[in-house]
Amino acid sequence: MQRRIEYMPLPGIPAAARNAKDHDLPAIRASIETFGCIVAGEIDERTGRLVVGHGRKEVLTAMAASGSTPPEGVRLAEDGTWLVPIVRGWSSRSDADAEAYLIANNRTTEKGGWDEGLLVESLLNIQQADAGLLVVTGYTADDLADLDAAMAAALAGDMGGAPGPRIVDDDDDERPMPQAQPPSEFRSFDEAIDVDYRCPSCSYEWSGKPK
Repeated sequence: MQRRIEYMPLPGIPAAARNAKDHDLPAIRASIETFGCIVAGEIDERTGRLVVGHGRKEVLTAMAASGSTPPEGVRLAEDGTWLVPIVRGWSSRSDADAEAYLIANNRTTEKGGWDEGLLVESLLNIQQADAGLLVVTGYTADDLADLDAAMAAALAGDMGGAPGPRIVDDDDDERPMPQAQPPSEFRSFDEAIDVDYRCPSCSYEWSGKPK
């Protein structure tokens, strides 16, 4: 089916029969009030029920009931009903298929995690540009300070020394290869002294049997 955006009456959009995902409703509301309602959710054409957007539907319903001004992206019907943008054109193959997509849509986002270095860099830029925007990302100034400190500590740990190369024995067991430690300084000799050995790499000269 071809995907499309359709403006649907908010009260007439049924939720999924079962949805295990919890929502941070104040955070969702702050996002909608700041950025507008970009897409309110996705409908399963087979069941006519939401598979994505339950938190947004709940927030928008509460906003409409409280007499709030419709956020950008929401239209008003002649009778004052809020019309919200819904993605249409996808059909599940079964009830299990619909529920699997609902869970997968949330779980795949959770499993993705963050590149914390880029996250800190982005949040710092947002904070410097507009401190108010930092709040609607879901991160506070304290969260950012904690992330920044953790990244600095991790970087300091990396600078202190990384594990050496690894070797694999016949049983495929990995163990760290000991790292050679260079001497802190070389003993100096008179240029005229006779020596038995000379390092071809660094030209260090010495006498006596190597240990």
